[in-house]
Amino acid sequence: MATKKTNNQHGNIEFKNLMVDYSDGDVIIFDNVRDLSEVYPVQPMINLIGLCVKGSLVMTVNGKESKIKEDDILFCPPNVKIDNCHFSDDFECKLLCLSNHVVQGLLRDKINIWNRAVYINQTNIIPMSRACKEDFRQYYALIRSKITSDRNSSREVVQTLIRALLLELCDVLEASNGIGEEPRILQSRQIFNKFLNILSNIDVKHRPAAYYAEQLNISPKYLTMLCRQYSDKSASEWIIQYTLDDIRYYLTDLNYSVKQISFRLGFSNISHFGAYVRKHLGISPTKFRTKL
Repeated sequence: MATKKTNNQHGNIEFKNLMVDYSDGDVIIFDNVRDLSEVYPVQPMINLIGLCVKGSLVMTVNGKESKIKEDDILFCPPNVKIDNCHFSDDFECKLLCLSNHVVQGLLRDKINIWNRAVYINQTNIIPMSRACKEDFRQYYALIRSKITSDRNSSREVVQTLIRALLLELCDVLEASNGIGEEPRILQSRQIFNKFLNILSNIDVKHRPAAYYAEQLNISPKYLTMLCRQYSDKSASEWIIQYTLDDIRYYLTDLNYSVKQISFRLGFSNISHFGAYVRKHLGISPTKFRTKL
């Protein structure tokens, strides 16, 4: 596994002209965010999780000033523009960067907690207790030790450790979710939350946005407006994301044939299913399964 790698694109994660401490296409690690001071502004296509170990950082996130200080943890969803960064002299921050694909895959049963907190607030800076901070540091140290391993199981081990870390962080996010919001904002946020809950729990997700709007007793236009407001994605894009997550999940399970998966996920026929997978994943279902 490569370390200290400069590239314009790291697999599913896009950074420009950055030196990274680790990259495998779905996971990037920077041991100290301060090393990135010369490349701002950045607008990464990924999820950022950072732990401020020492000092402080004042930055502009999507045009709004934010400050992260010692013992704070930072959550940023994809496409957030980070600029005007001012570090204290002693600033240190560990940064874990995860593609949407790996977050969705590792947090299947908890993904709504992540989506509600991270996408709705766009950026979250949350103070951590000493116990939480120590847990984060231990997970980070374990992940860093495993990524240098030459054993064949190391990638699977790394993703298992990242899942455990994400589950811990979901508890932190859930505890802080919605604090201090105005009732009007909270009401619209609840509609968006309900949309994500329906998407998460329904077996057949591949449906028009109008279907979900009807379940919520709102218009499709209003549903898409709320989705754009809280996540910078349309309702259709959310439907595709959740559908692809199910497709990846079932294609890894050899107990299901491609035909069975097609009908289970609500596609009218296997040809339609194959065309959908090729369009969004760039490969046929059979080849995707073989690749895995």
